[in-house]
Amino acid sequence: MELRKPDCWWQVRCLAKSCCFLFVLSCGLPARTAYADLVLYRVPGLSSVVALQGTTTVNQGGSVTYKHPEFGTLYFDIKDAKIHRVPTTSALFARHVRLAGEDADKLMDAARWALRNGLLKQHYEAVAKTLAVNPQHPDASRVRDLKRRIEVPIADSSQQEREMRALVGRPDMKIRTSNHFILMYDTSDKPTEHKKTSRAEQRLELLELVYESFMLRFFSHGVDLDIPQERMKVVLFSEHRDYLQFATQLSPTLQSASGFWDGQNNTSVFYDHATTDDFKILQAMSDQLQEMKEAAKKLKRNERPAFKVGDRIIELKDLARMADTIELLVGIERENLDIEVVSHEATHQMAGNTGLFPRDVVVPSWVHEGLATYFETPDDAAWSGIGAVNSDRLDLYRVLERDRVHSNIDFIVGDQIFDMAASIRGTLHGYGQAWALTHFLMERHFKEFINFYRRIGEMPPDVLISPQVLTDLFSESFGSDRRSLDNEWRAYMRSLKTDLELILDEE
Repeated sequence: MELRKPDCWWQVRCLAKSCCFLFVLSCGLPARTAYADLVLYRVPGLSSVVALQGTTTVNQGGSVTYKHPEFGTLYFDIKDAKIHRVPTTSALFARHVRLAGEDADKLMDAARWALRNGLLKQHYEAVAKTLAVNPQHPDASRVRDLKRRIEVPIADSSQQEREMRALVGRPDMKIRTSNHFILMYDTSDKPTEHKKTSRAEQRLELLELVYESFMLRFFSHGVDLDIPQERMKVVLFSEHRDYLQFATQLSPTLQSASGFWDGQNNTSVFYDHATTDDFKILQAMSDQLQEMKEAAKKLKRNERPAFKVGDRIIELKDLARMADTIELLVGIERENLDIEVVSHEATHQMAGNTGLFPRDVVVPSWVHEGLATYFETPDDAAWSGIGAVNSDRLDLYRVLERDRVHSNIDFIVGDQIFDMAASIRGTLHGYGQAWALTHFLMERHFKEFINFYRRIGEMPPDVLISPQVLTDLFSESFGSDRRSLDNEWRAYMRSLKTDLELILDEE
């Protein structure tokens, strides 16, 4: 029996490569658990290694039971896996708090660490500890006051609903609201698999998480932003084809976008990633593997045929394990794509609605995209906080690192990195450089970077700012010594590693 190899077989390999979700909200484990298991698993029938985190049990006979906190259980041979014990984020946070002792500034640093790693509850706990030590601590007080203000829901969104219905032109679409967002959608109201809530409810929950994390990142570092007084508008299409039709009517350039924020209408637009043609092929392949597995189970052992997957002949047990692994990875990939796109585009929307970036000034692409990529959660991780190291962005930066013409601060700051991109690949390299420079400046020169943002906001409305003006504005905030800043940037980037790289380096 042969499994037909689809045209997008390479995507399964990419899928297996990408599905690494490290340090995820305490890995869904009880608070008392200090460690989780990182499993590097070679999928039978594939050459790829999948990195998974959850809990494992090594059974007698050499089999392993792996449990993902949301997507179920896998069984595999110990020979196909290497298991690493790694501390959970909750355990690392507790260590930060313990070392801080009664030092208010160090406790506030622990709060910022929790925020960076997606631990909102622990962030507020550390802020409370900071205020217990120093009731006047400025950043902790700012966070406390912010929390009170954003917990108050916006009363009326009837005007925003009318605007969305006029924009989309679909009277059949439904409306849901959360504290800060109004969502127009046509997805099912039934809970999705492995969840207790619908796709629309999950989308609003994620948007609120991005909203709160975005605001806290700035308030906890001494920067006040405007709190939006209207619910922000979001559209979620169930079908990719409907999204594509709507997006291309707004602009043909949106044809390849996985989601977007339309600044003119102040609306973010998304779709269910499970409805793309490529994803449907992956899902069909997963379903086919499950059918083959179930059919083979009903046969007697001596009647079971050989299974050919691609150019490999595999046994039934390996087919079953590959089928279950692919099924799990497809579910994870669907959720991770949603998280990456929403965290990216919602950042654009937040920047445009909080006064961080002006709505009436043409903000350079590297500034907008650099910030959005800094805040986005990579598609290889569930919600992981702020400033996560995106392996794809990091790889793209490294490709151009030695090219001092294009991997050049003035070339990026003047926006030539995007203006001169002649292909999609060139634009992706622009994203990589913008992400790298923004990551460095947000982490090492935050106050100067915020001043640069403010100077852009002071420019004349609707005027395209020239590269020379941009570099002059940058020099006003950072000084004219590019050599020193460049050396510092490259040293920072050499030290930057993904969570997986950091774990493996400790082996």
